[in-house]
Amino acid sequence: MSKNDKEALTLLDPAEYNNAHELFADLAMDHLFAAVVLNNDLAGAIYVDDVKRPQSGFMSTKELQFLAGNPDNTAFNAGLKQVWQETIFMGHAPGATLEAIDLVFADDSWQHQLKALFGDWRWPPIPNHARHYCLTGAGLEWQTLVPEGYVVQQLDPLLLARQPDSQIPFIQTAANFTADMFGFCVLRHGQIVCACATDVISGPACEIGIETDPAHYRRGLATVTAAATVEYALAKGFQQIWWICGNENLGSIGTAEKVGFTKRFESKGYFFILDEAEHKRQVNDGT
Repeated sequence: MSKNDKEALTLLDPAEYNNAHELFADLAMDHLFAAVVLNNDLAGAIYVDDVKRPQSGFMSTKELQFLAGNPDNTAFNAGLKQVWQETIFMGHAPGATLEAIDLVFADDSWQHQLKALFGDWRWPPIPNHARHYCLTGAGLEWQTLVPEGYVVQQLDPLLLARQPDSQIPFIQTAANFTADMFGFCVLRHGQIVCACATDVISGPACEIGIETDPAHYRRGLATVTAAATVEYALAKGFQQIWWICGNENLGSIGTAEKVGFTKRFESKGYFFILDEAEHKRQVNDGT
């Protein structure tokens, strides 16, 4: 790619993010990661074709990436591909080191450009169809559902600091568990075997994520941990609590609905794991 290609798009200064609000408005309504970047509440990067009147845009956050606007802007797309090769394909994102690219767009309009954007990479992206839930119930009484031998506890940096390095990969380290985050976990012999915590917070809305050690599946731990986190969020005054999971993740779907979440919509995107072996393993596993 030439220097001119890269100059066909501009990295906005945070003071200019208002110029991109209309471009990313639909995505920000459905994805808190997009909303918090637009509102300057979370580190992110926004590239557009025109600073004053953007028609095409790309947003990168610490977990998700978003495409918006006109997908047929040839010069912008060429510049975007170069930026991807120099940043996110190398594992770099604002405020984080990426292990995977999780690309989201509002509709199918960008579908035909993905081959051009990803085409010369050795492994193709994985289609990622997700369900988006919002809490509509009052939560679930969880206290009597805790299995014998397990203990529910609120997450905090001291607890996280005591966990072994080989703990569930998704769990935040003590250093990354910021003051505004919250969540609960289930302990077995002092070690976290299931945890639920906020992925992102935007005003009165939060999105929670959950993970369970496979050795402790089918004990209802995800339900208990999610319900405890929801109870805490409601007590703190959160008015919207969101949950996202893959269409094929029947366990997560069942847990969400049991705790009181209702599906709002489904989204389409693409997932690209930067570790080739892990990417191909997930393709072969059909996950």
